[in-house]
Amino acid sequence: MNISQLRARLRAITRGAALALCALAAAPGHAQEPWPSRPVTIVVPFAPGGNTDMITRLMAERLTKAFGKPFVVDNRGGAAGLIAAEYVARAPADGYVLFMSTLTQIVTAPMTNKIRYDPVRDFVPIINVGGNPFVLTASTRNNFKSLDDLVRYGKAHPGALNVGHAGNGGLTQLSALLFLNRAGIQATMVPYRGGAPALADVLAGQIDLYSASVSEVMPYNGTGKVSLLAVSSDKRLPVLPNVPTIAETFPGHEVDTWNGLVGPAKMPPEIVDRIAAESKKIIAEPEFRARLEKAGIIPLGETRDAFAQRIQKDRAKWKPVVEAAGIQPE
Repeated sequence: MNISQLRARLRAITRGAALALCALAAAPGHAQEPWPSRPVTIVVPFAPGGNTDMITRLMAERLTKAFGKPFVVDNRGGAAGLIAAEYVARAPADGYVLFMSTLTQIVTAPMTNKIRYDPVRDFVPIINVGGNPFVLTASTRNNFKSLDDLVRYGKAHPGALNVGHAGNGGLTQLSALLFLNRAGIQATMVPYRGGAPALADVLAGQIDLYSASVSEVMPYNGTGKVSLLAVSSDKRLPVLPNVPTIAETFPGHEVDTWNGLVGPAKMPPEIVDRIAAESKKIIAEPEFRARLEKAGIIPLGETRDAFAQRIQKDRAKWKPVVEAAGIQPE
């Protein structure tokens, strides 16, 4: 072999090696560290405190143990959680940014707000952790002892009941409207800047009714300061065993504002499935379930397909309620 042939052979070997390296580098998953190789952020759409934050911190603590990497809570409150939702929708879909969503950001927001994300196209459901039902909470001024008392009064006095809520398009408004529609009651809706002032006016006898989250009214249970008439879950709650369900009077009535983990839409399916599998184990833990139930939260553990079906069902439920209320996106 002469020098020219040797040089040609070396060039061919070099080209072949370079092509092999390029192909190897382009192969799916090559040189990628296994997930998770660094901290994972779970975005919460509200300020610290409250059910959503509490659920997220409980999950983050246990997911950290399950995966051996920190799961960090990032509170991004504002605009009923829409700021947080948009942030996650635009985040890299690599499994390192997750969102503890509520029904509002995924279901009702497109019906009541002009949003800059698509709740179907931009997110993948991972697992629905728990449902937080509402309690029809009445002032003591009308001396309602039962849901039947409220319905009889409301039908006999159209428009006389003042119903507070924590802002147009929110679940405290929509849950109340759904009940009123089913009961055939005309009432006057009174908007507040949040749930706390609405509940304060119920306690003070300034308004008649408020559809509160369970955790809001638990401190007043049995005090005689308000009347807890009925819960919106399909079954009675262990923490309020003597409070009937709305469904006992109006069969089929069920309302809750769930908390579920979702991620950016293009997250790798294997990562979605791993998070869902570990989360389902966590939700099945007796201690974890007890913590949720003590706060009036119903443990669910619905993974991707069941969670997606719930979302579709909730859209079908709330669309006519929003339309009947005349709420326009703003």
